Order: sequence, then structure tokens, then C-alpha cells
Amino acid sequence: MKKIIIAFAIALLVVTVAGNASVLASQPEKPQGLETSSSEVQRLTLITSVTPSLSVSGSSASYILGVVCIPSVNSISATLQIQQWNGSAWINYGSSWSVSSNKSYLDTYGTKAVASGYTYRLKADITASNGTTVGTTTSYS
Repeated sequence: MKKIIIAFAIALLVVTVAGNASVLASQPEKPQGLETSSSEVQRLTLITSVTPSLSVSGSSASYILGVVCIPSVNSISATLQIQQWNGSAWINYGSSWSVSSNKSYLDTYGTKAVASGYTYRLKADITASNGTTVGTTTSYS
């Protein structure tokens, strides 16, 4: 009887240790030096959505850019660049241009001349600020 109780106690201990090990394994430890500060989290969440679009018809490229930020943002700027696919990489086509807004959203649209017969995309480098924190992102159509 004593052997059965000891065996049961050892089995219970093994199950408990194994269960705790699986819980610990499912919650990976965060590497030291990679802590996210509250200001870093805020910077990453200033810009909530970016929707760039580019459509090409012949030698005309029509672009639309929409940027939405959290309500406390009071300054958004975007540098836009049309890029052309040269068969192996995207290269800048023409000059870049900038747009800005002093609200928590930005929307802009227009047309640019391009060479027909190529594939293009719109690159948008976005910067948003609420006066104390700056958030940046790059988005492609």
C-alpha cells in the first residue's frame, strides 16, 4: 500500500511539473532590452489607417491617399512618390511631392503623367504628430 501511495504521489508531482512547464512554454519570456515604453506604444498607435491607391490609364496615373489618425493628432504630413517597376526592382519615377493636414485625417487625390506600358505603385511616407509624440509609417498602393 505504501508503494502505491508513493507511486501516486510521484505521478501527481510529474503531472504538476509537466503542466507548469507547458504553461511557461506557452508564455515566451520577453528578451531583455526590448521592453516597449508607453511613449513607444503611443507613437505606434497615432496612425490608425493608411489607404494609398494608384490607377494608371495610358500615360496618366490617378492617385488617392487617405490617412486616419487618433483624434488627438493635429498634424499629418505625407511625402508621395510614384515608383516604376523596371523588371527587377521598384525605382522612383519623377519627383516626389508633399501634402499636409492640420487635422486628425488627411485625404488627397490627383493625377501625374507617367510613361505608358509600365507597372507603377504609389509610395506614401506618413508622419503624424499630436504635439508630444510623432508616429511614422510607409505604405504602398
